Amino acid sequence: MKFRTGLLFLLILAVRPVAGQQDITGQWQSPHSITVLKAAPVALIPFPREVTWTGQLLSVQKTMIIEVQDAVGGLADNAVRSLKALLQTYQVQTGTYIAGAPKKETAAHIRFLKKAQPVKEGYQLQVTASEILIYANDASGFYYGVQTLRQLLAQKTEKNALYGCIIADGPAFEWRGFMHDNGRNFQSIDLLKAQLEKMSWYKFNTFHWHLTDNPAWRPQSKVYPQLNDPANRKAGRDPDSTYSFDAIRDLIAFARERSIRVIPELDMPGHSRYFEPTFGFKMEQEQGIAVLEKLIDEFCEQIPAADCPVIHIGSDEVRIPAPQAFIRRITDRVKRHGRQVMVWNPGLPPEPGTIEQHWRDDGSAGIKNNGNPVVDSYGGYLNYYDAYSTIQQYFFQQICNRPAGDAKALGGIACCWPDVRVDDKSRIFLHNPVWPGIITYAEAVWCGRPAYNRSYMAWLPLPGTPAGRYFQEFEHRMARHRSLFFEQEPFPYHALGDMEWKMTGPFYRSREDVVYRAFAPELNTHVNDTARTRIVAGGIFRFADMLGEKALSSLANETLYLTGYMYAQTNRTVYAVTGFETAARSNRRSGGIPQNGKWDANGGAIYINDTELAGPVWNNPGGNRYLKATWETPANEIPFTDEEFYWSRPPAPIRLQKGWNKIVVRIPRAYSEQNWNFAFVPVIKGPNGKWERDQTVRVCAAINKK
Repeated sequence: MKFRTGLLFLLILAVRPVAGQQDITGQWQSPHSITVLKAAPVALIPFPREVTWTGQLLSVQKTMIIEVQDAVGGLADNAVRSLKALLQTYQVQTGTYIAGAPKKETAAHIRFLKKAQPVKEGYQLQVTASEILIYANDASGFYYGVQTLRQLLAQKTEKNALYGCIIADGPAFEWRGFMHDNGRNFQSIDLLKAQLEKMSWYKFNTFHWHLTDNPAWRPQSKVYPQLNDPANRKAGRDPDSTYSFDAIRDLIAFARERSIRVIPELDMPGHSRYFEPTFGFKMEQEQGIAVLEKLIDEFCEQIPAADCPVIHIGSDEVRIPAPQAFIRRITDRVKRHGRQVMVWNPGLPPEPGTIEQHWRDDGSAGIKNNGNPVVDSYGGYLNYYDAYSTIQQYFFQQICNRPAGDAKALGGIACCWPDVRVDDKSRIFLHNPVWPGIITYAEAVWCGRPAYNRSYMAWLPLPGTPAGRYFQEFEHRMARHRSLFFEQEPFPYHALGDMEWKMTGPFYRSREDVVYRAFAPELNTHVNDTARTRIVAGGIFRFADMLGEKALSSLANETLYLTGYMYAQTNRTVYAVTGFETAARSNRRSGGIPQNGKWDANGGAIYINDTELAGPVWNNPGGNRYLKATWETPANEIPFTDEEFYWSRPPAPIRLQKGWNKIVVRIPRAYSEQNWNFAFVPVIKGPNGKWERDQTVRVCAAINKK
């Protein structure tokens, strides 16, 4: 994982508003009006730059004719391939238009036409009553026109017709990427292909492939076959698994057909504990550098520059003698093969012209890029602490601190670092919000954000505010996509932007007090501590980020309270996704699994109408308690279980009385590095057996709302 959590934690808190203050220095903006977004008859993600709904309808027929203008040449080949596969899922037969042949009036035509666009990868899509027109000037533009058509087809009218529209679209940023760490946890090529396929539907064009890390060098090596020897890899971390050069080329070709570039990362000289036991010397020594040069030569000879024009060399989280000399020599070797070099920042000092991937700067603080091009990976990793809060951060983030990209601000890459050993690789997508995170990030990096408000990275804007309305509107679109495109995949997120709570505190205990001490909101239902009370929005709260470092005690002796009300028409049982602290999927640090009958290992509790809500009987009560980071310890070799995360275990049943029901939640901070969180989102089981947001109930901050 590309950070040590404590350090990032302090850096983030240093720029957060304290004691509930909202940042008024900038107002977050969307490039679209809320009126335009809500007027759309279909949920489009990312939302196009310009769209007009004409009121016409195009009937989807049993046969549709694909027509490619001569001037398009081969630019539409991948788009046509994707279109044919798409239409086949709707049992639509396709025919090919032959130049000079009369147009069949009984079959609608889908025409690919070449036309200059304002931006690279831009496209225009027009759906009339009789045909579909896709205009572009490059292969990606044609491909993205088909992906928008995919969303229109999935949301046809009941009479099997497409909504007529005129769309002009293009990206705000050139780089729109996703990174997965396969150095620590190997994933099959088939699993990676499934990820790339759906990434391309949301107009991602970059796959950053982290191929090496402490457990193993994953690419094949014929020059140094000992790198592929299981004996030189970490036991339990897929020691027999290697990506052959044929497999790497196969994945790159698959990605290219979907307008995705693959950037392999060969991490050096850090994140490489496998190296010294394998060779008997360190990477940064002369013998090690000579080995690395041969490995770079081998990789570049096997993977042509046309397939892989950028190579990432890592270079972070390590201290070595003569770092500049090491980077200069490795950079020169990569460039000798006609490739551009990419590195992490912070990391060893990069050479001029190197692409820098920033992983620790706050989006509001400005990125120091040494004059080099920048790719932004700030905003919360997909494996960082909490699944639900990542969606908020991705939605409100302003990539590269810019409304749009340029030659220096290339774009962003969302990262997933499942450091802890994973047995069942499909569990990565349940224990991390990969799919909801991907489509939220797609909205941010494709559309851009004209203005930025850093407080929204921690404080969800209230439902009645402009920013709050934008967030809820996006949640509505995301829920629609979940049902359309992710029925078979884990999708750990439910809409929460419409809820409000009263937050009271923090109250501070003395050294002698136990964690379970009760304060005024718990003891006196009539207390009104206005000095310590504010209204907060949402269903997930990261209190340390919200309050700021100055409000936190070095003794870790705070207690906060949330109070809310839910209305029920009758006596009924509702369900809620709920829980307190969760562990980062990088280092397992957390209070662990609670004791039987409790919800929080750190003393938190939930009260419904003054009665404590009993927690479940856990499979491993009191287990997995690690209050310090577990990197490179036996604890990191224990795979996570579903009960360790509130979003991957069964929702809690809650009995409501007719009328208003009061919820009081006690959330103590028990140790300094605690992930001081609480989550509560009402859900209901949908027709497909999956849990969905329960729209019949929500949490209100006062009883005068319904």
